[in-house]
Amino acid sequence: MMPGVLWSRPLASLTLALTAGIASPALGLTLPKVWTSTLVAALILLLVICCWRRLSVSGTIGLALFWLLGQGFYQAALEPAHPPCHVRFLPQNVPLTIIGIMQSQPAKAIEGYRLELKASSWSAGGAWQPAEGKILVQGLTEAPALVPGARVAMRLRLRPVEELLNPGSSRRRVALARQGIFTSASLCNDLQPVRLASRASVSWSVSWREAAQAYCRGLLDKQPQPARAVYKALLLGDQSEISRPLWQALGRTGTSHVISVSGLHLGLISGFCFCLIFWLLRRSAWLLQHLNAIKWSVAFSIPPVLVYAWLAGWSAATQRSALMIVAFLILLLLDRHRDLYSILALAAFIILMTSPLQFYSLSFQLSFLSVWGLIYLSPKLLWPWQKLIVNREEPPTIIKKIILWSGRALSTSVAATLATLPIVVASFHQAPTYGIVINLLAIPLIGGVVLPLGFIALLTSFLPLPCAAGMLWLGRFFLETTLRAIEWASSWPGVVLPLPSPTPWQTAAYFLTLISLLGLKQQPWRWIGTSLGVLLLTGSLIWTSLSDLRKPHLEITALDTYREIAVAATLPGAVVLVINAGEPGFRDYPARFNAALLSYLHWRQIRTVDCLAALTVTKENAGTLLAVAKDFQVKQFWYGGGRPLIPDFWKLKNRLGDDRREVQNLSLRPMTLDIGGAQVQTSQLREDNQMRPNGPVLLRLAYQGHNILVAPPLTTQWRQQCPLSWLVGTDVWILPGSELHHDFWQDGLLLLRPKIVVATGPETATAGLASSGMPGVHTYVTRQGAVTLRIDSQGVRVEQWRPQ
Repeated sequence: MMPGVLWSRPLASLTLALTAGIASPALGLTLPKVWTSTLVAALILLLVICCWRRLSVSGTIGLALFWLLGQGFYQAALEPAHPPCHVRFLPQNVPLTIIGIMQSQPAKAIEGYRLELKASSWSAGGAWQPAEGKILVQGLTEAPALVPGARVAMRLRLRPVEELLNPGSSRRRVALARQGIFTSASLCNDLQPVRLASRASVSWSVSWREAAQAYCRGLLDKQPQPARAVYKALLLGDQSEISRPLWQALGRTGTSHVISVSGLHLGLISGFCFCLIFWLLRRSAWLLQHLNAIKWSVAFSIPPVLVYAWLAGWSAATQRSALMIVAFLILLLLDRHRDLYSILALAAFIILMTSPLQFYSLSFQLSFLSVWGLIYLSPKLLWPWQKLIVNREEPPTIIKKIILWSGRALSTSVAATLATLPIVVASFHQAPTYGIVINLLAIPLIGGVVLPLGFIALLTSFLPLPCAAGMLWLGRFFLETTLRAIEWASSWPGVVLPLPSPTPWQTAAYFLTLISLLGLKQQPWRWIGTSLGVLLLTGSLIWTSLSDLRKPHLEITALDTYREIAVAATLPGAVVLVINAGEPGFRDYPARFNAALLSYLHWRQIRTVDCLAALTVTKENAGTLLAVAKDFQVKQFWYGGGRPLIPDFWKLKNRLGDDRREVQNLSLRPMTLDIGGAQVQTSQLREDNQMRPNGPVLLRLAYQGHNILVAPPLTTQWRQQCPLSWLVGTDVWILPGSELHHDFWQDGLLLLRPKIVVATGPETATAGLASSGMPGVHTYVTRQGAVTLRIDSQGVRVEQWRPQ
């Protein structure tokens, strides 16, 4: 059989093994599909034999089997078998007319709107052919007046789902595959979708939910901001109206969870319904004699949870939370509610078996880790508060009740924060500190007062009495009070602590310390585990800090980016130089920022940027420069001359000026640095020799006899002004791939023959160069992975990062 401590909770053990198998590809542990299927069949046969012979190793074999199943489920979800008519097999990068059904409301993005389209047929100008599969349509200039379920025709160019191949960047391909999307598209010639007369048939559940949500939106639109935005987020799961400053205040105080439809809100709804129904049943002595009031109250608490989750959009995160709550309520009816770990494992097991890629969603990780923290850590943190209530024989006084309530609220908030801290830091690169105390006010007021009042207002809005308006007005009073307190707390100094992304070893050491310190009861093992965890954590931090100091070489990494060039260089002595340049911005949209650069710097655990050099400042990279200054300590900022009318650029200059950081205009003072034997020089282009330099900037790095050129995106005007003599002597070029099509760079390649060319941007831009067969010229394309150059006295070594 399967004896031992390992199988005291078999469902939890198998779920952990399944989770480890799904997570292992992110750590580079991936088996070929053929090996996976063969090993699964062999382990199933071996498990049957061991169970038949009653061997004790069957437990270990079962865990190995579920680990392999996790691998197989991950591979099948990321690369599923699609029929020949699937949209991923249609012609790419050519105009196609596609008819389909809208699956989502148009969502606002940096460069316009995006929506999901479920294709039903397509044509390239000839006969119509069947199609199936979802398409992510991007770049809509305006939001079409369409609703989900509308049947539309669109002129599109299909392309595979693209993701930035950089260390630390998010896996966009996995995120879209989780939604069943394997193809993206852009509009041809900005032609907007055309709505067809016939509407696609939708299920009664979807149509009823759309009608209910439309009715609720009409009711909530009468409320002023920001109450309207928060009400829609709480009751309908619609967070589109929440302003950016409010999101920042919620994130800085660690209270963003209170306005997201999560297990907290579903649990509060079920608890409120339970108390209400139990109170009603207690009004009748006959019902108390003939019914189990507790179980009947639990049973009647399940439908409101499902209705609320259904009304809030029935998203994957909402389904997960509803499953956890309903599983707990059902086990409560079966008198099995004490085994909370099995409830948690059951919910995770069902979700991962049906959708394995849900493991990689941030909401999945935060949900289950926070619940684990409440189960495992919260009782340990509550114990000191319980000791304050010394005399347990007397009835608790009001002071003891307040102490116990405060302890429960604070221990719950701290437990959830500690359990999710590595994930929060890895995702947002900051950790809330004493700002989480505001949860003592936010959770009871928003979750215990505002949410029930809003829910009751929606249910009573059909009555002729003004009950709904009164409920919403009362809830708005508490809501606005809470939001003012959150905004006030977010301005406290040190409310968040900026931290780099933790490595897997640091994350493991953190949880080892946390579990040993708060969980283990035997003193020797507690201190051994705690000491080992602290030693590993501090040792990895010290090793990371000292590793760059010991490097005698120059390290340059060119990142995979869109419409800008981003280069991070570590000079001898651990001096960090970040080079950034944006394409000329002719499109009318706000300044954007490149998350790839920030993610890479956090992944490298860099805290200080000694020099930030902007070779050009446009709408494409102004937001990136500002984000770097916010997340890191920038000592010097050098930028190409001119006065760009971009708000983010002036915010950056004001921020660095307030911090007394050095800001230099390259047109007035060219960069000339000598750091550890590495020379950094810049040359700025000018319209003619009589004028002060006012164009893009070219940067050169010289070290150990090697010269590296970093060039920004250029326009035709500035390309004609660029002197070919300035490229002489350079043996490594880092430049946008789009530049390599122009005669200036083609002539430079033929005449100067650099040893290495690193091209950023789309791979198609350098396809001609890579196949031209120039002897001695090695071409690397960042679209195939970020390129790292290590330069020392032995020469230049090139490494290209490949995603796991």
